[in-house]
Amino acid sequence: MSILGNQLSLFVRSVAAVVLLGVGLSACDSREQPRELLEKDYRANAAAADTADPLHVPTDSILHKVQEVKIRALGNNLQEIRFSKDTLEVMAGALVKLKLENEGIDKPMIHNIVITKEGQYKQAALEGAKVGAPGNYIPENVAVIAASSLALPGQTVEVKFQAPLKPVTYDFVCTYPEHYQQMHGKIIVK
Repeated sequence: MSILGNQLSLFVRSVAAVVLLGVGLSACDSREQPRELLEKDYRANAAAADTADPLHVPTDSILHKVQEVKIRALGNNLQEIRFSKDTLEVMAGALVKLKLENEGIDKPMIHNIVITKEGQYKQAALEGAKVGAPGNYIPENVAVIAASSLALPGQTVEVKFQAPLKPVTYDFVCTYPEHYQQMHGKIIVK
């Protein structure tokens, strides 16, 4: 695209942004400030996290408390495999970005991380094994809160989920076949 074309495109996008901003502000009740509206939206989104489909998290609010958490998958055989932590703590109401770093070297060391309702990790892992690789070993189960894709050796994957406003405990597990026995733990929402 030419320089003139780029400038015209930038101008058109700028005008569109100004028009959208004007429409958005005119829709606001003059008694409420824009920040108050955004805070209401944040509270509504966080409250909805307790009941909404957790695999479809709204991630574009500027008021989300974002908490990044990292966990590593360790070991190169079934006797050695484990997560680097068996307990993770997250803030209530936070948008959690959980990164799984697979430090395995050998090809069979494939991992994921699946977050389930408390006490449901084993069931999720057994059902995930039936789903197989095409479904990333992730079962379609109401106990599943969120799940990452598969991480091959040396890869890092991320899963996002909205922590509920109320304290709760979840389980996390690797649902790759035969891994759940050693690769599971707790997520405590405080």
